[in-house]
Amino acid sequence: MDDDKPAGSGMAKQGGAVVLVVFIILSLVFLPLLIILLAASSQEDSGGVDNVPAEYREDVLKAGAICQVITPPVIAAQIEAESGWNPRAGSGAGAQGIAQFMPATWASVGLDGDGDGKADVWNAHDAIWTQGHYMCNLVSQVESAKKSGRIQGDTLQLALAAYNAGMGAVLSYGGIPPYSETQAYVKRIMGLVPKYTPKGGTAKGGAAGSLQPSLKMQADGRHVDIAAMGISLTYYGGPSGYAPRQCTWWAAVRRASINRPVDSHMGNGGFWGDSARRLGYQYGKEPRLGAAMSIAPGVLGSDGYCGHVAIVEQINQDGSIMISESGASLPAPIVTTYSAAQLQANAAGITYIY
Repeated sequence: MDDDKPAGSGMAKQGGAVVLVVFIILSLVFLPLLIILLAASSQEDSGGVDNVPAEYREDVLKAGAICQVITPPVIAAQIEAESGWNPRAGSGAGAQGIAQFMPATWASVGLDGDGDGKADVWNAHDAIWTQGHYMCNLVSQVESAKKSGRIQGDTLQLALAAYNAGMGAVLSYGGIPPYSETQAYVKRIMGLVPKYTPKGGTAKGGAAGSLQPSLKMQADGRHVDIAAMGISLTYYGGPSGYAPRQCTWWAAVRRASINRPVDSHMGNGGFWGDSARRLGYQYGKEPRLGAAMSIAPGVLGSDGYCGHVAIVEQINQDGSIMISESGASLPAPIVTTYSAAQLQANAAGITYIY
C-alpha cells in the first residue's frame, strides 16, 4: 500500500471514468438528435410575425407553418378580424373563442394545440392550432376545385371566404360569394396582413445588394442576353425536365449559373415551395439574393393554375426587389421590380427557396 496516495483516490478515478463513459454515451445518443432538430428547424424560415400579443406569438408561428398559403401574418390578421384577440369572444350566431368556430364545426375539426389531452374551443392554444389546420384544409379544397375548373380566383381569398361562408357557398358561386359580409371579411383580412408582416423587406442574410455574377442584358436594358451568359435554349435536366423559355426553365438555369442548382422535377412554378419542403431545401418568406421566388397561382398576376417562379436579382434599401423571369410567350427572360408594398400585400402567396 502506498501511504502517500490519498485515501479514496482509486475510487475517484473509477468514478471519473464512469462519468466520462456516461457522457460519451449521452453525447452519441443526443448530439445527433440535436443536430437533426436544428437542421429541421433551419429548413423553414417563416419570416416571423409582428404585432401579435406575446402570449399567442408561438401559437401563431406554429399555426402559420402548416402549409404554404396560410402564413403567420394571415393567421394573425384572421384572428383580429374574428375576435380582436379575445379568447372568450362569442357571437350572436353561436361562434366561440379566439378563432370563432361554430360548435358543430369544432366538434369535427377541433384539435389539442397545447398537449393537455383536450381540444377546447375556449383554449386559445387549441383554437389557433385548429385554425391553421382548418384553413390549410380549405386551401387544399380550393386548389382542388380550381384545378377541376369549378372555381376561380386567388387561393387565399377563396379559403378565407370558405371560412366565413362555407366551402359549399364558394363552390355554388364559383368564387367568393356575393355576400356583403363575406366580401368585407376577405377584404379586411387581406388589408390586415401587412400589419402583421415583419417590416423592412430584407431577410436575415439577405441584405440589400445585387446577385453575382450579374445578368448580361440586351441593349434595351430589360431583356436578358442569354447567349452572352452562355445559356442555350435546351431542356434543363433532360427531355423530362423544364422546357426552354418556361419560367421554371429560367429559374433552374439561372440558379445553375450561380452554382446553386435545383432539382429538375419541382413541378409548376407556383408549387416550388411544396417541392422545397419535400426535397429538404431551405425556404422562407423573405427575399434573399439568388432565391427562387415561387408565386402561388393567381398571385401578382401569375397563371391561375401553374403560378410562377422567378429569381431574386436585387434587393433595395426600400424593401423593393428586382427579379428575373421568363415565360413561354417571351422572346427572352426579362427583369421586373416589385415594391415593398406589393410584396407585403401578397406575402401569403410567395415562398422563397434559398
